[in-house]
This record gives sequence, C-alpha cells and structure tokens, in this order.
Amino acid sequence: MLPVIFSTKFFELHTLWVFFAIAIIVATIILIRMSLSHGLKIQFISTNSWKILIWGMIGARILAIIVNYKVYFYEISWSAFFHLFYFWDKGLELLGAIIAAATYFYALCKKNDQDFWKWLDALVPASILGLGIGNIGTFFDGSNYGTPSSLPWAVNFDNPAIKFSVPIHPTQIYAFLYSVIIFIVLNLLAQNQKIKQLETSGFFGLIGIAAFSFFHFLEEFIRGDDTLMIFNFRIGQIVTIISTIGALVIFYLRFIKKRSHLHSKQN
Repeated sequence: MLPVIFSTKFFELHTLWVFFAIAIIVATIILIRMSLSHGLKIQFISTNSWKILIWGMIGARILAIIVNYKVYFYEISWSAFFHLFYFWDKGLELLGAIIAAATYFYALCKKNDQDFWKWLDALVPASILGLGIGNIGTFFDGSNYGTPSSLPWAVNFDNPAIKFSVPIHPTQIYAFLYSVIIFIVLNLLAQNQKIKQLETSGFFGLIGIAAFSFFHFLEEFIRGDDTLMIFNFRIGQIVTIISTIGALVIFYLRFIKKRSHLHSKQN
C-alpha cells in the first residue's frame, strides 16, 4: 500500500490525511448544497464548524484510547500521559467522532432554536459520502483492515502493523462502496414525488443513520484489527447496533406511528 506519499527529514505527507482532507472538502460542498435545498442558513454551520470539529476530534480520541487502552496505558509515566494528546499519531476512532459531534450539534441546535431534523437531513448524506472517501485513505494506510479471505478480490498488505501475511478482506473498500450506495439511495429518495409531499423533516437523516450503522455492524464481523471486546462483540458492533435500533425506533415514532395516529383520528 502507500501509507506515505512522500517523506523528508522534517515532514511526512500521509495518504490517510490527504483523503481525509478530500473527504472534508467534498462533504462540505454537498452539505452547502443540501442546506440550501432545505432552506437552512449555512452561516449556522460555518460559525460553529470549528467547535463541532473540536468535539468530534475529542470524541474520536477518547474512544480510540478506550479501545486501544493497552497501547496508551502500557506504563505509568509522564511520557505515556502526554502521549494521550498526540492526535497526529492517527489514534482516532470514527464512531467516537460521530457520537461526540452529533451530541454537541443537537445541543447547539436546541440552544440556537434551529430545526435539528432538517439539519440532520442535510448533514447525514454529506457525512456518509465523506466517510466513504475517508475509507480510501484507510485502505492505503493499511488501517481498519479485514480478516483472512480466499475471495478473488482479497488483498495483501505490505505493512508490519497488519498481523496477517495472507490475503485479507479489503474492508475499507467495502465501507467506501456501501457509503456511496447509501448516499445515492438517499438522493433518489429525496427526488421521489410521493415522499416530497410528506412532512419529511428527519426522514432521510434517520434512514441514513440506520443504514450506515447496520452496514458498519456487518463490516465489523470481518474486521481483523484489534479492538476492545465486550461479551465477544467488538465495541464497534455494540455502538452501531445501538445506533441502528435507536434510529429505527425514532423513525417509527416520528413517522409511522404519528402518521397512523393521524389517519385513525381522521376516520
């Protein structure tokens, strides 16, 4: 793979960070377009973007430390303590970033009297596409790798950090593909005339969260990198199944049950 694009005595350009930068740019462009289509003021995001980013980074770091506690707490010393704050060592967990950023953004919307559900419809598709692009970076980096596989598209990674020397599942590419598919499906649903006639605030955001979380849950079954295990489940599986069920329950209460209740009242 190609974890480093080029390196000098004083600087290394990592492929992972390049694709993360591309992901942020693409997601921002999509977010601006979707915000305008939902009648939202993009100034709200631009004003608070740095705060959301900081909270996302903090959440990603905290979960990474929890998941890889053996790496960060290998000894009790000042050097080990300061290492906890070395964000540039690529010790970040995507799920932690999503949870922290989403929680802060919800509180921000409540504080500023913004329609959280409309923002969710704009943020989720843009974020999913951005996450998909970011997975190409993890593929070149050799992180988030899979388990051994005999499938014809299995890949070999020339990376000492990967514990398998045989072909493995390219889970990063799987994640890229299902992210792009979910993004396309959400856009097709948004163009459906019957759905447009409904009160759909939060409709696309909740579907996107449920779909992305479910596919990520399935992906975790063939992930080969080490992580925190709870009752023989990877921590990522626990988080994603909770978010999948949570999104579906909210979707049911917000749309299906509410609609059936209104229909019964009319009859």
